[in-house]
Order: sequence, then C-alpha cells, then structure tokens
Amino acid sequence: MAMRIPELKSQYIWAILLAIFTVAIIHPIEIPIPMSKATLDVYNMIENLPEGSIVAVGGAYVFAFDLESSASMIACLKQMARNHLRVVFVPLSVEAVQMHKYCIDMARVDEKYGGPWKYGRDYVQLPYMPGMDAALVAFLTDVHSAVATDVYGTPLDELPLMRDLHSYKDISLWICIHWAFPMIVRYVTSERGIPSVYFAQAAAYASYAPYMAMYPGKVFMTLGFLGGAQYEKLVGIKGLGYAAMNAYSFLVIAFVIFVILGNITMLTRLGEEEE
Repeated sequence: MAMRIPELKSQYIWAILLAIFTVAIIHPIEIPIPMSKATLDVYNMIENLPEGSIVAVGGAYVFAFDLESSASMIACLKQMARNHLRVVFVPLSVEAVQMHKYCIDMARVDEKYGGPWKYGRDYVQLPYMPGMDAALVAFLTDVHSAVATDVYGTPLDELPLMRDLHSYKDISLWICIHWAFPMIVRYVTSERGIPSVYFAQAAAYASYAPYMAMYPGKVFMTLGFLGGAQYEKLVGIKGLGYAAMNAYSFLVIAFVIFVILGNITMLTRLGEEEE
C-alpha cells in the first residue's frame, strides 16, 4: 500500500514558514555570501577616502521602503566611523530624519554606545528641508543659507563639523538610501562631479543600475539585502542583511519542499480517482 501524504492545509504551511522565518532571523545559520564587484567597489571607494572627509547622506522617500537599504547603510556607517570620516545627514523628506536616526542607533557608532563618533564633531543630523530639487540645489550652493540649525535647533556655526561644510566643494561623497537617487545623480554627480552611492532596494536596482554605466567611477550601487549582507561581510559583522538572506534561503528551500509534496499529493489522488 502506497504511503499517503497528509493534507497540506494552508494554515499549517504558513505556520511552518513563519517558524522558519523567525528562527532564521533570530538565530542565523552559517551560509555562504557570494561577493559582487559592485559592492566591493563601494567598499573600496569609501575605504580610500582621506581621513576627515565629509560624506553627505540623504535623499527623499519613506521609511517603509528604505528599510531594505539600511543593511548596507549601517555597515557603511561602521566603516566610515572606523576610518574617521565625517557624515552630515541631509533629509529631503519628513521620514528621512527617522531613517537616519535609526541607522545611527543600529550602527552603534555614537560615543554613547561606545563608538568613536561624537555628535557635532563627527556627524550631524540636519532637519527636514522642504522643496526637493530646489532644497538640494540650495544646500549644494550654500549650506548655511539653505538651513540654519540642526534637527535639535542648534545653530550650525556652533557645530565644529558644520564650520567645515559650506558648499558642495567640501563634500567628498554623497550616499543615498532613498528612492530619490535620480535627483542625486543629476544635481550632485552629473552637474557637480561628486561621486554618489545608492544602497538600492532590490526593486529599484534594475531601474537605476544604468547610471553606473553612464558615470563610470562616479556612481556606485549595492543590491538590496544581498548587497547589505555582502557589505556586512566586508566590514566583518552579521547584521540585518545577513539575517534577511538567511531567512530567504531557508524559505526558498521550504517552498520547494512544499511544492514537491503538493504535486505528489495531487498525483496520488488522481491515481486513486482513476482506480
């Protein structure tokens, strides 16, 4: 008598998948992470920036979409703090401020977490600047005319880092973790020659990847959680990107198993109906 596979009820399948996802996220199992040239190029470019260089991080969109980008951004913040670079966060949408704070807190680079960075000296969070393209151009032209205080209301002249930042000429690199990358490429890279990096969501990577061909050596990108896992590997940590790829890998295996079992069940029942 042939073995009969129990009925695969959808609620049981989803419960098993949820359990696999939860375990893989909380307790990732060692998996190989293949390295891409695109991610390695970003890492090496930042690694070669002179100590004390000012990096701007900013763009515009919403927290929910940008969380996928945070894996690479968090690892990159650790790299920049280790290399004594300085960062100014430039939010061009309301929720960008929350995203920037989240990345800083998760990277644990501030001195309150035992990191090397001191607020005002090594990094500054600017407030939301309305106007999108116009705000970006104004910031690049004259920082202190475009924005008067940081997000906490402190005048920029009282922050040591901001006394060294007056216009785009003082910015060595622009990093975008938001969907507004075309705006960054146009005004920051194309018109002013500042290299730009996009920690892209997987859904946006294919759309914006041609910029790397248009501006070789000036535009760099990483690919979603995979790029985040690769960047974490280069920095020497296992964070959100590694956990996400771990979960994806085991979920794919589970999906394949359930597809096979479902097809076996279907074929077995067809055979029984014919008999």
